[in-house]
Amino acid sequence: MKVKTIYNSDYVNLITILSNERKRLGISQKEVAFQLSISQTDISKIERLERRLDILELKNLLQIYRISSNPNLKKVILEFLEI
Repeated sequence: MKVKTIYNSDYVNLITILSNERKRLGISQKEVAFQLSISQTDISKIERLERRLDILELKNLLQIYRISSNPNLKKVILEFLEI
């Protein structure tokens, strides 16, 4: 049986890093949800691997997490995308 991509180790690692980054920046799930126009419950489900992060949500999330001024996060994303 094929493992769902939501449980893929690369995806799990990415979500863990994004969750840790949110916490490091001191941004609540509620604040992130508001900026993404989704519910806090959706953010919680993403971080608990119960809901997949949409590519457009990822794009906006990276802006919220200030990827342009965060070389470590930028490196993680580039490695995840294998660029």
